[in-house]
Amino acid sequence: MSASAMKPSKSGVPLFGLALIVIGSAILLGKLHILHISFHSIFWPLVMILGLVGAGRGFSRNRRGQIFWNTVLFLYALFFFLRTSEFVEVHSHIVIPATFLIVGIAFLMTFVNNVRDWFFLAAALIFGGIGGFFILADLDYVSYWDVGESLAVYWPVALILFGLVILFRRRSCSAPGPPAS
Repeated sequence: MSASAMKPSKSGVPLFGLALIVIGSAILLGKLHILHISFHSIFWPLVMILGLVGAGRGFSRNRRGQIFWNTVLFLYALFFFLRTSEFVEVHSHIVIPATFLIVGIAFLMTFVNNVRDWFFLAAALIFGGIGGFFILADLDYVSYWDVGESLAVYWPVALILFGLVILFRRRSCSAPGPPAS
């Protein structure tokens, strides 16, 4: 048997196992009154780290799905960390606009990975724009009436952008490549 056949197929540290050890240790130290740390102050930063590491691996391996979902994981963990901490006041009704913004940023990260996949930029602009408008309305920079009125008028732009993405993506996929030599 060759030496390469005896090696395990995966290399690196199993991050989920490491995260469970850290979380369990912190909870145990808290129950023993040795360390006073709340569950949220450990859990959400660990989830953020897992998301960042996963997104970094996605970038290094050029895996769009891994980049997208780990960016979503990181940003949701950041959102809930800020919501449970006392640093910033984040209201619960902002979850849906934050979701649009998070999905928009995840599409943007997927686009950054490969700028030839410009259709991810269109999705990033649409989702990020909608989420951004509603968050600005929640912060009283614009009124909800203006956001609703703008969406009522300009929602067909999303249809136009998605249609263009479908047309140009199909055209770029069916375009002949360079001749083989």
